[in-house]
Amino acid sequence: MNIAYEHKPAMTFIGYSTSIRPEEGYTKCPEFWDKEYVQKYARLWQTIQPEAPLEKAILENGVGLFAICDEKEDSFEYWIAGLYKGGEVPEGLKLYTFPENDWAMFSAKGPLPGSLQALNTRVWQEWYPKEGQKYLGNGNAMLEVYSPGDMQSPDYECGIWVPICKPLKQSEKETAEIVSTMTITGIL
Repeated sequence: MNIAYEHKPAMTFIGYSTSIRPEEGYTKCPEFWDKEYVQKYARLWQTIQPEAPLEKAILENGVGLFAICDEKEDSFEYWIAGLYKGGEVPEGLKLYTFPENDWAMFSAKGPLPGSLQALNTRVWQEWYPKEGQKYLGNGNAMLEVYSPGDMQSPDYECGIWVPICKPLKQSEKETAEIVSTMTITGIL
């Protein structure tokens, strides 16, 4: 599993979303892409000629190069998105902002959706229980990152970015105070 850690400034995305139950993610996310992106905008991708403000915003902001998975209580909000470059946000699109942050960035090669789904499984079943536990989550959302090109190619590149923050280092005195308080209150 390829991983890099990098600090990024705040990033705002523009896109549209649907609510998906976690157990249906590996089937419903590809269905959402097909129905709400591939089929709906096939003419736009063939002509690169927007006919409406929504289509113009999709082209100008690269909507489709990212997906956002924003965890909710019983579901996650799944976005098809692009990096927002400013300007009008037409009806049907909305904005999502990640604050300035450190990121764990994972990459994979291979045809979609299989390569990304396999990477997602490895991130949460391999990295998170081991290396990931050293970091605190920074929010409940993560990014899927897509490259231009043939998404069915064995050389297609994609990735998952997880926002993280390093745990605060406590001084020995702070640790002793915490342990003392926990002892006095009966927690320890």
